[in-house]
Amino acid sequence: MRGLMGSFAILPLGDLLELLARRGLAGTLTCERGTVKKTIQLAGGNAVGASSTDSRDQLGQLLVNFNHLDEATMQRAIQVQQETHVRIGRVLVMIGLVKPEVVREVLAIKIRETLLDVLLWESGLFHFDDTPPAPVDELDTSVPLSEVLREAEFRTTAWSAFRGEFPSGVGTLEVDDARVPATMTADTMDGRLLQLAREGRTIDELGLALRATDFHLYQRLYALARQGIVRAAPARHAGGVPGQPGAGAAELVERARGLIADGRADDAELVATRALALAPHSAEAHDVLVEAERLLSRRLRTDLLEPGRVARRLVEAGAIASLKLSNADKYLLSRCDGERTVKQLAQLAPLRELDVLKALRRLADGGVVELG
Repeated sequence: MRGLMGSFAILPLGDLLELLARRGLAGTLTCERGTVKKTIQLAGGNAVGASSTDSRDQLGQLLVNFNHLDEATMQRAIQVQQETHVRIGRVLVMIGLVKPEVVREVLAIKIRETLLDVLLWESGLFHFDDTPPAPVDELDTSVPLSEVLREAEFRTTAWSAFRGEFPSGVGTLEVDDARVPATMTADTMDGRLLQLAREGRTIDELGLALRATDFHLYQRLYALARQGIVRAAPARHAGGVPGQPGAGAAELVERARGLIADGRADDAELVATRALALAPHSAEAHDVLVEAERLLSRRLRTDLLEPGRVARRLVEAGAIASLKLSNADKYLLSRCDGERTVKQLAQLAPLRELDVLKALRRLADGGVVELG
């Protein structure tokens, strides 16, 4: 089946995985939506490896999320990995920071979460290459595709329940401290979650601070809600943000192409994003967004990443919550301590590199961050 490719709008990933599992094929499945790219290695009806441009799917982020590493240790491991070109899981085992069985366990979670996220995509493109994956070693793991498909069915039902309790990630939470058990201390996942909720963080901000995938975050919130410990806070503002009338998707695609030709990659990215929102299945909108983001990324990397610049916030840490910034911008601003380089922030943040660079540019332009 070399060269098998198509759109999830025509062949959903679930159907594709059933086909690949039934035939026991080996190869690499690449899935793309916008600029998010996820790659899964397959062998004999199992997923044996995964990579992703979404940093929340990366092994280091998951190890931090599950409290096996802290940020500083992960940063040191990343530096060793870049110097030696040895996979980060092996680096961590070699220097005695994480046990081999923990690496295998979290790698299995990484594979599952990568696939389960793509199974939620309603649009996107895929390509299957039947070149066999590299031989496995003792740190690798294997996840049956049949298990992933069963988990996906369960999660469809679970998400309906989650959204019934917590309709939006921009909402905040109320904590009933009288119901919080003594075991939920500050060094536990639930304890950290509750403390952040008391500080008025939104659900999206909780995910960033805890480095949790969306499903695991809402799974914990739902469990706490069932115990009466948390509930969604009432919305502070009624209504939504009025929409703006705009051009059709085809016209926006042409406008984005013109902006790219004029060298205005940042404006092209905004217009292409609107086009893809209007027409999620449009290959033209997808392609022009990828090109705009590629050019914008190249420019921002040259300006911010390659010179080794350091980010230092110009506001007090306690004032961040009151600023009119997005959740991601607040998260990054809290990490701009004047010691971390832009490159280190991009490696540590549970965000795409391009989103980190765009955010830091916005923060610098807004006068709240200095890029030295």
